[in-house]
Amino acid sequence: MVGFAFATGQELTEHTSALPVVIQGRLDLVLGDEKSEVTPGSWIHLPARLPHTVRATEPTIMLLPILPEASSSSADT
Repeated sequence: MVGFAFATGQELTEHTSALPVVIQGRLDLVLGDEKSEVTPGSWIHLPARLPHTVRATEPTIMLLPILPEASSSSADT
């Protein structure tokens, strides 16, 4: 789990981690040409490795769970 604190206007450049959790504040989430607002209580799941950016529209605290990928050998057992 990684925690972020953003001032208004700060952003996280393009990346591929997929489960942003906003604790406080508001973020604009940009996926290609589409923009969505993420607020506390919002739930957004992004497909693995989908490039996206986030930008704070007000002071924001966000958590980003980092989940390991399942290995093919563990799926076989």
